[in-house]
Amino acid sequence: MGGSLSSSSSGTSREWSGTSRGTSRGVELHGNFTVSSGTSRSNGCDWQGVIRFYDYSGDHDVDHLQELINSHTIVHVANYKKPLSESQWTDSILYHAYIVFITHDMSDTGGRPIFWSLEKNGDALILQKSYKKTDVLNKFEGYNRLESWYWSPQLNISDKSELSFADLYRYIIDDTNQLQIKYNFSDENCKKFAKIVFDKIAKSKVWNYRI
Repeated sequence: MGGSLSSSSSGTSREWSGTSRGTSRGVELHGNFTVSSGTSRSNGCDWQGVIRFYDYSGDHDVDHLQELINSHTIVHVANYKKPLSESQWTDSILYHAYIVFITHDMSDTGGRPIFWSLEKNGDALILQKSYKKTDVLNKFEGYNRLESWYWSPQLNISDKSELSFADLYRYIIDDTNQLQIKYNFSDENCKKFAKIVFDKIAKSKVWNYRI
């Protein structure tokens, strides 16, 4: 099936559009890259059908990203919510939901854990990477996440995990074909995507949210 990945760094972004293919080594990322200004990121609802990747550690090599996807296992996952506007006073129904997870290279006992966030916006799926949790939790493509005057990002649910990163990638790209599902505020939105991802990663829990 079709699949897409794009990466952006502070000042640059590289788009990938191709397929996910399972091999004995895991998944491979294929396609063409284009470079554009990092400030050109869209906040609209013109669905691009890509995963946009932002790396806070300064490593913008997509080949290395592929290595991480194929070698890392997810050990913890959390589902967070944040306000949609500065004046939003309640967090009960209307909010943006996103996933934060931790991966390890299980063959490297001395390796550093990596923190990731994954979410659905109006124009793309967004994958972020950092060695600091606060980057992916509190920032979005290098900018501070919007906070309300009344509340900040909050935890919905969390769980342990044993899922390989490659299996998550295949699940999103091939099994559920998420890149072909356009954003829709009333249905195919951030909450539904966060539930799909959390329920897949979590070892034993499921997230039930209010529509």
